[in-house]
Amino acid sequence: MDDQVISPPPHIIVFPSPLQRPINPIFDLAELLCLSGLDVTFLLIPYTHSLLLRHINIESRLNPYPNFHLHTISDGLPPDHLESNTTDLLLSLETLTKPLFRDLLTSGKLIFDERGPVSCIISDGIMSFVYDVANEIRVPVISALTLNPSCLLHLSNLPNLTRAAEVSDPIIVENHADSIIKHDLFHPFPKHLINQIQQLPQSHGLILNTFKALDASILSQIRSICPNLYAIGPIYKHLGFRQEAKRMTPLLNYSVVQNNDCLLWLNSQQPKSVLYVNIDNHSQLTRVQTFELWHGLVNSEKGFLWVRRPDSIAVEGRIPAKLIKGTKEKGFIVDSASNNQVLAHKAIGGFLTDGDWDSTLQGIVEGVPMIYWPASWDQRVNSKFMSKTWKVGMHMEERCDKNIIEKNNTRCYGIQGS
Repeated sequence: MDDQVISPPPHIIVFPSPLQRPINPIFDLAELLCLSGLDVTFLLIPYTHSLLLRHINIESRLNPYPNFHLHTISDGLPPDHLESNTTDLLLSLETLTKPLFRDLLTSGKLIFDERGPVSCIISDGIMSFVYDVANEIRVPVISALTLNPSCLLHLSNLPNLTRAAEVSDPIIVENHADSIIKHDLFHPFPKHLINQIQQLPQSHGLILNTFKALDASILSQIRSICPNLYAIGPIYKHLGFRQEAKRMTPLLNYSVVQNNDCLLWLNSQQPKSVLYVNIDNHSQLTRVQTFELWHGLVNSEKGFLWVRRPDSIAVEGRIPAKLIKGTKEKGFIVDSASNNQVLAHKAIGGFLTDGDWDSTLQGIVEGVPMIYWPASWDQRVNSKFMSKTWKVGMHMEERCDKNIIEKNNTRCYGIQGS
């Protein structure tokens, strides 16, 4: 009998956004592809690669996936460049990373260990330069967006409003996007997003981290932009089910010790008695904001689990004895935690979040009422939509005031006194 030639499985490049927040759901998506038997190359710029190494035990997490390969590509910026400058980063990707990406796909550098040529590219929808390269080498590209579908729909309708705002007074966008005001529309990053969304029809499909039961009416409108729409969320839940079916141990995004600490503390609390506080704003809270938030949590006399990352919150000077005593009696503060596990815990009765879509979706899926403290334009849209339309949470004033925090924590339905 002649030897049969076994073709390698399809080879997918997954190229997430260079921004920090969308990486987790796209990483989960890449794992799902591996569990389906596909070869995956996960492409990162140096900054996002360093974030993964800092927060994830990569070797352990990828050990079950011999078909998962990490690869880095230059963003064209010097090592000491401030990664918080989103505009410079996105412009550099367009001008400097694009030719490197083309070379990566045409040079054969990704073909090794019986891994075939690239069959498809899944890239973040804010990087339209990928379409140009994919068209040149005749490889289909599917966009993936981690925005709230409501934000996506409104952004697709904003160009006319943007032009109107150039010659009129500041406008407020109606229909749940009323928090996008003139200065937001002309901020470089929202302008970039609007431009990129206009390019979405070039992709062969669009992946969104949502599901029909949640967003059916909005998804039907988005199909007019991109007919091949795949609403496959919540991605983290699908990954968990697949891992469980294969008897794999779900791996956390952060250190096992830190998560075990907070989970052990939660195990000692009454059901629905704890407010989970995880505010992942990219700018540091000031000393005044930190202590206003802290006083509000302690004054509410409710239990709280507060994720306070050292690199995102600045605290200097002496801590009032009242806060130390109140935290010891009712609270627990950690450097990091896994939203997935914490929000699913029976002790959690509320979630104070900045309102990014990934966290919001997790709160909805786990049935946890939310208090929104938004910082960016998309978070404001999420907050207004979730609090006014779906009524799954409360919108908090954007100023940090201990009385407002105390009041909202006390009112957050689902939280019971211990």
